[in-house]
Amino acid sequence: MGLSLMKSKAFRRHAVISTALLVGASLLAPMSSPASADSCTDTLTKAQAASYVRMSSYQQPPHGWFDINGGKYQGIDVEVIEEVLKGLNIKSWDYVTADWGAMIPGLNACRWDIMSIGMTYTKLRSEMVQFSLPVYQYGVAMLVAKGNPKKIKGKADWKGKKVGGIIGSTDDQVIGGVKGATYVPFTKYSDLYRALSTGRIDAGMVDELQGAYDFKLQPQPKITLLKEWTGKAVGISSIVMRTGDTAWVAAVNDQLKIMRANGKLKAILLKYGMPASAYVTCDAPTSFTKDGIAQCL
Repeated sequence: MGLSLMKSKAFRRHAVISTALLVGASLLAPMSSPASADSCTDTLTKAQAASYVRMSSYQQPPHGWFDINGGKYQGIDVEVIEEVLKGLNIKSWDYVTADWGAMIPGLNACRWDIMSIGMTYTKLRSEMVQFSLPVYQYGVAMLVAKGNPKKIKGKADWKGKKVGGIIGSTDDQVIGGVKGATYVPFTKYSDLYRALSTGRIDAGMVDELQGAYDFKLQPQPKITLLKEWTGKAVGISSIVMRTGDTAWVAAVNDQLKIMRANGKLKAILLKYGMPASAYVTCDAPTSFTKDGIAQCL
């Protein structure tokens, strides 16, 4: 896949990278001069000296997406990360849009400095990357055929069923943890919706905010979205950085604390329709679900 760049007034460029290009990071041609190991764990010094960072993102409204009409990125995570960067006196940045499964490999290969979109904090991911303070907390909706003719009300009903999820998300852990369930991976929600509508899968998992947003923009007459289902668990979402990038992580966390104190963080969440319960103030997970998903209870 080629690399396309799009500029806006704030010197932001929009690039697209596929998961396949990043599965083997060594196969990806550098988007800039190769970074040394030292520079990959001293992002704060580098970013403040250049007043610039490169961020990975994922086209996932209402979390973060490029608005063609407005010519800029917008969304919950976009507004949070941009407020953090402004607080650190970083004036310009690039968004590199990648498939979800490419984001952690690209970060650890030093292709970008930070992940602009919130990612669910899990035990498994915490072994590969460093999470910021919790930004918000919410759950995942379940998708079934219209009217739920197969009576799928939760995990106990997945046995013998094909359940779709997004590659690189927590779906593989949650679905794979149910004996007898078959996990069917997708790279895009649009493909998952189509598969459920045509009967290729029996159920699916979707970020509950994105599902509601997608269905508002484009109704899915053959699908029912269940926000409440047996076995549902909420999870913490955080900004993601490289392990060992200590000063960068501390600086980002300091800005999040400021945003909590001045009310800006909560205001951004409410602006995009997050429930008040999504706003959390713990500094680290207080518990984990049996699927390894971090919670702030």
